[in-house]
Order: sequence, then C-alpha cells, then structure tokens
Amino acid sequence: MKDCIFCKIIKGKIPAKKIIEMTNVIAFEDANPSADTHILVVPKRHIETFMDINKEDNEVLVQMLRISQDLIKSEKLEKKYKLVINGGEYQFVPHLHWHLLGGEMKKEAK
Repeated sequence: MKDCIFCKIIKGKIPAKKIIEMTNVIAFEDANPSADTHILVVPKRHIETFMDINKEDNEVLVQMLRISQDLIKSEKLEKKYKLVINGGEYQFVPHLHWHLLGGEMKKEAK
C-alpha cells in the first residue's frame, strides 16, 4: 500500500522514535500515546489486518512476540501492561500492528 504511514516509517520517509528493529519487525513509540508507555510493534512487510495473517507469516509473528517480551522486560512493565490488536473500525492504520501499553492509561484512552 503506497500511502501507508507505517510503510513510510519503515522506509525512513517519516521520522519515528525507533526502539527495536529486527529483520522482519520494527517497534517505535506511538506519536499519540494512550499510556505512560505506548509502543507500536509492526511487521516490516505490509500485512493489512489481523485477518490477513497466513501461515507464511509465522516468523514475523514470532519476532513480534519476542520483541514484545523484550520490551516488557526492558521497560520494566512486567506488573502492568497490555498488548492490544485493533481490527475493523477500531484499526485506524491499515497495517497490522499491536500496541504495547504500560503504566497508567491516559484518561481519554480508558
């Protein structure tokens, strides 16, 4: 998808505060955080929605899980975190991603 904001971030065309980058996955801070810690974990290959995941995406999903576990530890979120996948009308960016939320939620996000 040529106008995908996440694809542009992945290609370096739009700046983002990258936290971790692996072969197939990148994690960066959300520009409009909903919690004290709000990190987006995104596959580099454009997968539009959760429902578009197929068996060829196994390695990507494992990397997304590993990065999330590493971030939970490095950000010291073990006691209070959420991993959230939005879909349908709740998914604002049409590129598979999940939100790692930690600490206190901001009032407007509850």
